[in-house]
Formats: sequence, C-alpha cells, structure tokens
Amino acid sequence: MSKGAQIAVGAILIGALLAWYGYTNLDAESTFQYYQSLEEFLAAETLPEGKSLRVHGYVALESIERDLEGRQVRFRVVNDPPHAAGDKSGRTLAVLYRSLETPDLFKDGAEVVVEGTFERQGDEAVFLADNVLAKCPSKFEANKPGGA
Repeated sequence: MSKGAQIAVGAILIGALLAWYGYTNLDAESTFQYYQSLEEFLAAETLPEGKSLRVHGYVALESIERDLEGRQVRFRVVNDPPHAAGDKSGRTLAVLYRSLETPDLFKDGAEVVVEGTFERQGDEAVFLADNVLAKCPSKFEANKPGGA
C-alpha cells in the first residue's frame, strides 16, 4: 500500500471515530450544560420543573440553615453579590441541598453554581440541588506598605 493510501485510510478512520464520538456523547442532555444566571432563570416564562439545570448566583447573607437530622442544607441564592450593594431586584431562589457536605468555600456571600432540578413545594418554588459548586474568590489584596 502506498504512503498516500495509508494516510487516507488513517484520516478516514480518525474521521469515523470523531463522528461516532459526536453521535454518542454530544447528544446527551448533561454534556456541555452551561449555567444560567439567577436573573435569566427567573425571567423565563415558565420555570422548567423536573429538568436538570445549573443556576449561578450568590449565597444570600444569613440564609444558610443546616438541618443535621434531615442531612440537608437550605439557603437562598441572589443574583448580585451581597457585599456589592446587594441584590437590586430582591428576587431570590430557595435552594435545598440534600447533603451536609458543602464545599469548603461555601459561606454567606459565596459565588455558587447549583446543579439540580426545580420543583414547587406548596406555595414555594424550591431548587433541589444535587451538587453545589463554590467559586474560589479571585480577590487579591496588595501588601500594606511597611508591613510583612
């Protein structure tokens, strides 16, 4: 077999493998699932119940409640950082995280992405989180002059 034919067969094989990968994996619901900001999520005409979602926001100040017996954490998410003049819209999202194992960076005012489903429980709309991701703050403080 000539060198050109070997290259053509290799290229066809690589193309076929990429096509197979794209067909089997990229069509999955969870692949390339980006998050929505809380404002985008709440602005939707109808909130999608039961569908897997990711929502980005900030933990509302003094909203974290740990239920040790129920092994869950309840908190509220706001759209804007609470330490930056607070949320202007006043709209929050109640989150129920069904685990006590929160990230180390999870605290009041932390930037979070919650993954889970949306559900109505009586009069209240609740986001049932399967996973909570807390973002590492990118705030650096300059060294103070004359101090170590």
